[in-house]
Formats: sequence, structure tokens, C-alpha cells
Amino acid sequence: MELVGQILKKNRENKKLKILDVSKELNISEEILYNIENNYLQNHIDIVFFIGHVRAYSSFLNLDESKLVRQFKEERLSNENKNIEIKRPRFQNFFFNSNKVISFSLILIIFLSFYFLFIQVDKNERQYAIIPDLPENYVAVVEQANLDSKIKNNNIDKSEEQNFAKKEFEYNSSSAIASLPGDINYKPLIITLKFLDNTWVQLRDKNDEIILSQLMNKNDEYSYDLDLNYSITSGNAGHIMVLIDQKVRGKIGKKGQVVDSIILSKDFSN
Repeated sequence: MELVGQILKKNRENKKLKILDVSKELNISEEILYNIENNYLQNHIDIVFFIGHVRAYSSFLNLDESKLVRQFKEERLSNENKNIEIKRPRFQNFFFNSNKVISFSLILIIFLSFYFLFIQVDKNERQYAIIPDLPENYVAVVEQANLDSKIKNNNIDKSEEQNFAKKEFEYNSSSAIASLPGDINYKPLIITLKFLDNTWVQLRDKNDEIILSQLMNKNDEYSYDLDLNYSITSGNAGHIMVLIDQKVRGKIGKKGQVVDSIILSKDFSN
């Protein structure tokens, strides 16, 4: 039984088309088309990415795209479900082998280094300040000076507390005013993607994190806030209708066209 890639290649050659011609028409790289025709598909790439290209390629060659996509899925699933023989690991029965001795030695060295650098410190002898004995007639003078200093410090602390309370009140008042919204009537625009046929689509946020990556079915819809600036990648842009605040703005692209990382704006129209 012929593989999907072989069927596509055979029909392309019968129409006397080069891969370069198909690549320009579908906006798909020659490398991806060559890999699909020769069944060189990397396992780490999501299958829906290739499904969109196979569907577009089949439609371009006027083939039964549903049948070829279904066969393509069966081929991929059969390859992924092949049993892989896993050899039973061999365990060494003795404990003191060279690798374990080296690991234990490194752990011991790290522990001792940590101990001597951070825990063990020099125990210096206590040093006592030499305080001369004061004559008895100086004792009252010293006590009076300490009392005056304490009273002065208490007055300074009270003054600082009053100033701090005043500044805190002013700060909270200004913060409350600054926190008021600039425009209470602001309403974000909502983008709705309506899928006119089965189409693979992927959405990424500003940090290039995947928000959505799947094969959408006919009449499915997906909505998001315009301010999120999601980038859109799809294998068939002609099947995606764009609505902004429930107003139709047109399709993202042509039928069979592959788009990569498109960001829609509020002025989008097609």
C-alpha cells in the first residue's frame, strides 16, 4: 500500500510540478514538502502541524484530502505504537566500585570545606574594656547627665513620630488619588476566530508561550482580548474568519495558505 507521501509525490510528478512550484503556491518550505513526500517526519513535532500541510497539499493537487489525512493519521499512529525492545539493565553486585568511591570522596571534601569555611571560626579570647573607677563626687554628675540625655532623646522620638504620622497621612492621600483609574469607560476589544472548516491553529502569547495548539473543527470559535496580542499560526488561513466585537473583518488569508506568527490589530480588514 502506498504511503501518503508517495501518493502526493506521484501526483505532483504526473502534473509535472516541481517542489519549488508547490512551495511558492502554498507558502510551505521545500524542506517540509520533501520530508512529507519521503516520510521523513520528526517525532518531536506535533502531528497537527503536518496534518495542516498534508491537507493543503492534497487540496492543491485536487485529491481527496479527507481520505489522505485519515490515512496519514493511521500511518503516524502505527509508527508511534511500535514496540521498542528495552534491554534489562545490569546491576553490579559490589558496593565499593571506583565510581561510588569517587562520589563519596567528593561529598566528604565538600562537607569538610563547608565546615571549615562557614562553621569553624577562630575562638578569640574575650577582651574586656578597662573602665577606671570614678570618684564618689563624680557619680551624681554622671547620673544627672545620663538623665538629661534620656529626656532629650524621648522628646526627639515624639517629634519624629508626629512628623512620620503627618507624612504617612499625606502619602496615603496622594496614593489614593493616584490609584483612581484614568478612563473608567475603557472597554477592551474582543477578537473571535470562527473556523469555517477543520483547521489546525496555534496561538502564542507575548512570552512565546503556547496558549492554544490543536485541530479546530468546523464552526468552532475561539475568543480573546485584543490587548493580549496573541500571535496566530495556521496551516490553512482561508478557513479562519476574524470578528472584532462581533463585526466580521474578513479571513486571515487565502485557502491553503500557511500563516506564521500573525498578530491582529483593531484595524484588521481583509
